[in-house]
Amino acid sequence: MPVAKIHVLEGQYDDARLGKVSSAVQDGLISALGIPPEDFFQIIHILPRGRFLHTPSFLDLNYSDALILLEIRLSLAAPRRSDWAC
Repeated sequence: MPVAKIHVLEGQYDDARLGKVSSAVQDGLISALGIPPEDFFQIIHILPRGRFLHTPSFLDLNYSDALILLEIRLSLAAPRRSDWAC
């Protein structure tokens, strides 16, 4: 089951916008990795300004306070008892 951790800066995203971000992440997991649609587990972290620090630019890319950090962890499900060889 993949676990998606979404990190955003406090005050940048209301519930409706966070819902769109969440849906986009899940849609990406489904289309890119073939994750079943019912396999859904996300944690959304809202970070205070003092806990979301970044440079305004890096490698000629400009960042804003709307920056989203996404962490995806994939884990293999434990084998079912019927899959075990006797």
